[in-house]
Amino acid sequence: MTTFLDLQNGFYNGLCQGLGLSPGSFQILQPSPPLVANNNTLLWDYFNNIPPLSLTQNYIASGGNQFFSNYKGIISSLIAPPNTFEADIGPDNYKAWKSYIAGIVPPPAANQLPSTFFQWGMINAPTVANIGAQDLSAMLLETVSAASLALMPYTSVPFQTPPAPPPDWNAGYAVLAQQLSQAPSRSFTFSSSSMNSNVSSSWSKGGNSGFFGLWGGSSSTSSQSTKFASSNVQITKATFRHLLTFAASPGNWYSSSAMGLAYSSSDTPPWKTGALPSWKTVFDPATGTTTRFMVNLIVADTMYIEVTSDAKFDANDQSVINNNKSSGLWPFYTSGSGSGSSTSVSFNQNGNMTVTITSDPGVPIVLGGNVLPVQTYLGHSTAALKSVSHKAPAMA
Repeated sequence: MTTFLDLQNGFYNGLCQGLGLSPGSFQILQPSPPLVANNNTLLWDYFNNIPPLSLTQNYIASGGNQFFSNYKGIISSLIAPPNTFEADIGPDNYKAWKSYIAGIVPPPAANQLPSTFFQWGMINAPTVANIGAQDLSAMLLETVSAASLALMPYTSVPFQTPPAPPPDWNAGYAVLAQQLSQAPSRSFTFSSSSMNSNVSSSWSKGGNSGFFGLWGGSSSTSSQSTKFASSNVQITKATFRHLLTFAASPGNWYSSSAMGLAYSSSDTPPWKTGALPSWKTVFDPATGTTTRFMVNLIVADTMYIEVTSDAKFDANDQSVINNNKSSGLWPFYTSGSGSGSSTSVSFNQNGNMTVTITSDPGVPIVLGGNVLPVQTYLGHSTAALKSVSHKAPAMA
């Protein structure tokens, strides 16, 4: 009997083939609600979430490992020369300065901070304007110190008002919406009777866990999910007026050179002796917290999906399914909340089910994304860093 895992794996292969996606990197994201218009933070949360080793990600924006927080921990565990910036300008000035830069939108880049501090200091703390700017300039000359400096606008001191801004990426909702409006159309069909459920050659080597059942949040082994998966499931029509691969890179807070330095060696240097997090807790291929990254998103609009099942759902099954359709139904679990998408379900006299999922023009729906392992994400620069990492002098 076909299980829901078989169905999900078969759909993964069918989606990749139908939309021209690569099994070498693609991950389905569920649920797939419409993006909130002009909300950059909710969009960037997709990039901030560290994807699991699975072909399907049960996406929860507030849970799991986060790129930004993990990255901050990495930088804090690397050896850097002592810096006296806070001591030189004093704790009161430091707090006032942190509050000032937290209000700058977008947050300044690291190389802008010395001049920004000098201008702020000449008005608010003229006696330390010069020494503070000199301290910040000195930090730019060393990789780890520069990375710490880049994080300064994004980190708060206690009781800071306003708080530090959330991590940003270099392209937001407005860019996505503009690119989506110009993206090509795509369509595909699917039948479980002819599907290929073998995903052993995919990037996760067949790993697929945490996926929903028939409706969003349901178990894949519920009676209705089991009945659905074992039937002949067909996507008779799946069209997207626009389908976009949307890429964004981390904002000014991120230093690829510092990240490459951290990954290139597990020794001291660059890692502090006994530091936590350590290279193993972060980068170990089996257990590390930061071994994969979502590098782009697959986004659609004006979606029309029609799914049929030849299973015979009785009156109780039909009632349960109708009561849960607001959570979205397989395969994308796009809820019918009136926010730009809808999900409807109907049953014929034999109890066979038809699901219809639609989304409005110009309303972005995130279907999935492409995942890269850390070594690929960091690129060839790590190779060069390996040759010099053992030559760097140890610093207290």
